[in-house]
Amino acid sequence: MNKNIALAIHAGFCYGVKRAVETTKRLKAQNPEKEIYVLGELIHNSQVINELKELGIKTVDTLPENNDKGAICVIRSHGASFEVFEDIKKKGYELVDLTCPDVKKVQDRAIELSKEDYFVIILGKEEHPEVVAITAYARKYAKDKTRVFVAKSTDALKEIEPTLKKEPKIGIVIQTTQRIEYLKEVLEYLAPISKELRVINTICASTSLRQNEARRLAKESDLMVVVGSKKSANTTHLAEILAPLTKTIHIECDTELENYKDVIQNAQNIGVTAGASTPDYIINKVVGRLKGE
Repeated sequence: MNKNIALAIHAGFCYGVKRAVETTKRLKAQNPEKEIYVLGELIHNSQVINELKELGIKTVDTLPENNDKGAICVIRSHGASFEVFEDIKKKGYELVDLTCPDVKKVQDRAIELSKEDYFVIILGKEEHPEVVAITAYARKYAKDKTRVFVAKSTDALKEIEPTLKKEPKIGIVIQTTQRIEYLKEVLEYLAPISKELRVINTICASTSLRQNEARRLAKESDLMVVVGSKKSANTTHLAEILAPLTKTIHIECDTELENYKDVIQNAQNIGVTAGASTPDYIINKVVGRLKGE
């Protein structure tokens, strides 16, 4: 019996990622003689990073000190702190900022809360590059840097509950790719213990659309296949959201389907979704393999 394979409409590159990848490739095409460096992975997808490498675009953690040939430095979609921007300029690189516009909005909201003397809570993973930059901006404008706190879970907030109860004003922003369930959980905890609570829901529209559509698809599927990097926050959150709804597997490429032959064999209705940093050709290979093409 043929299987029913349904691909989510909102799967694959979001506009911020698409803009970053296309612009970086175009920069190299227009400046073939110049070195182009991306500070950190442009997006969390190893296949895309390898494509850039093949084009001569270098992904680095630290910029070379000597730049006497007009090299270009690209700021990735996750953004970077103001110190990073200053360092790039100081070293003489031409700077191209490809921070996702939605990430910029979170940075701006965090700055706004700090300037208005809120105790700023950033919901997300402290080590994630997007959160690193947001935290840096919030602390730059805070009168007291200790009043900016990153929480990866509600339990992290409970550990500083005495401090939170004393604060006259608490403000919240959230990593763009986080789950709405996490924000709701935090609000439920903070509302009774806060004197003033200002919440700015900075989960991006693309993330919300992707997550909501995946939920609907999961309810009609025996199996959900989530495609994308294990390092991608929005992709791993998709898998976390879907796992309680139906059988879910998270893969990076079509060849990994070999590891789930029995699961796939036993499923009739299979839904496929993908993270915001997953290229279409990878998604199409997965769908094709599921269809037996």
